[in-house]
Amino acid sequence: MAYIFKTEKLTRRFSGFTAVNAVSLEIPEGGVRTIIGPNGAGKTTFFNLLSGLLPPSEGRIWFREREITALLAYQRARLGIARSFQITNIFGRLTVYENVRLAVQAVHDGRANFFLPERRLGNLADKTDRVLRDVGLYEAREARAENLSHGDQRRLEIGLVIASDPPVLLLDEPLAGMSPAETHETVDLIQRIAPGRTILLVEHDIDVVMAISTTITVFQTGQVLATGTPQEIRANEAVQRAYLGELA
Repeated sequence: MAYIFKTEKLTRRFSGFTAVNAVSLEIPEGGVRTIIGPNGAGKTTFFNLLSGLLPPSEGRIWFREREITALLAYQRARLGIARSFQITNIFGRLTVYENVRLAVQAVHDGRANFFLPERRLGNLADKTDRVLRDVGLYEAREARAENLSHGDQRRLEIGLVIASDPPVLLLDEPLAGMSPAETHETVDLIQRIAPGRTILLVEHDIDVVMAISTTITVFQTGQVLATGTPQEIRANEAVQRAYLGELA
């Protein structure tokens, strides 16, 4: 199976602390590929290395057989590597529609010109509506983003990410702080947008991870403890010990 990412001895140190330690990993293309592990295991740092927000201290990274180790974050974004964050990044004072329109427009012409006349939007308006429907926010398009619920704000952020039709989404704890109903809606959204893409997910909700993941990679102290299907991870004794039996 072709890989979407490959790392070779990928390492990141912070003032003597090794957050990611010589990780060599191939992530196959397609499906929902989830990374789990306790706090401080190196999951978000690994995401930051893949997306280019951090340079590695050592090691190499490939994206679809192209080495991207030296590429900056915006250069990787142009290759189709899109990233969301633990903290929601939206324009709170703009409407839901305006948020997505700016994201669609920036992809179209490289600029986010809020003052572009409506008559010049053309297909951009159609694409904006399509993204809003994809994330389930079309009915809320005139609402100010800051007035949305936490779950809807997270879905809006995913809408901004998918506005560029990226082949790869890196979603860092997209379910954090959500109610059970919001979690259910966002899981449905992830499953709807997954076909034709590779979704890399960092998540702590083990029940969700087991339900939606194609493969799971377990991080512990900056290293890969295990990789496998949900069934293989659930049965892995080393993973069970690391999680004190919560996967059993």
